[in-house]
Amino acid sequence: MSGQHTKLPLHLQHAYRHALYRVHGGSDPGMDWLLQVGVHQPMLLAGYARHQVRCATYLTACNPHGQLLGAEDNARRMHQLREALKAGSWKFETGVGQDPQGQWPGEASVLVWGMDVPAARTWGEQWQQNAVLFCDVDATPALLWLR
Repeated sequence: MSGQHTKLPLHLQHAYRHALYRVHGGSDPGMDWLLQVGVHQPMLLAGYARHQVRCATYLTACNPHGQLLGAEDNARRMHQLREALKAGSWKFETGVGQDPQGQWPGEASVLVWGMDVPAARTWGEQWQQNAVLFCDVDATPALLWLR
């Protein structure tokens, strides 16, 4: 994953690499933790075991191709994404992608259990995202660049 290339400007690449990808556990009330690019997250392993999967993908439908939308438009897109995931029988947790500098508003997101790289790429492209955060069996999140 680290060898992937992107045509995004360096400042956007930096923003994605340093974002805080927060997870809130709807199915596990004690779950509230962060995913960070390149930082091992042991809580993923517990989720993998609970859902009998070996990977997960963190994605959003907000702000397509990095174009800032209003709160209503982003909320509508996230509702549509969650409904599409449910229709596909995907299990997921809610979350919020955050800019640690506070220069970009938080983006509602989901952590989808068992979503592998091909599916992550398809879903991310469908929702017009620049990247998604893929978590492999090693529980160390990495960016999957889509543009």
